[in-house]
Amino acid sequence: MYTNRIKELLDDEAPLGDYWVVQGPMWWARVSPATAAAIERRITRLIRPRWIVFTDLAGSRIRVRAEMVRGLCECTAEQRATDRRLDRAQRREEKADRKPWEDDD
Repeated sequence: MYTNRIKELLDDEAPLGDYWVVQGPMWWARVSPATAAAIERRITRLIRPRWIVFTDLAGSRIRVRAEMVRGLCECTAEQRATDRRLDRAQRREEKADRKPWEDDD
């Protein structure tokens, strides 16, 4: 029987949790901490493999040339919450700096 794994992964009740972002020149993918560690081991070898193959959090199998991996970035739930607080604080500061005649957009 066919099951929709995407629907299961995108369940609104499930928290996103901690993950890593693999970044390329014009792409990015969310991966588990274990997958990020495996990618890092592969790209830091003295003799780097030509291709890196991994699975992202959505279950997609991704194959990229090793030199196309430009970065790995940790993204925890706590970091994202801090980013949101900083964004809200910045918006409040910007709103306080507005002149009365400026648009409220």
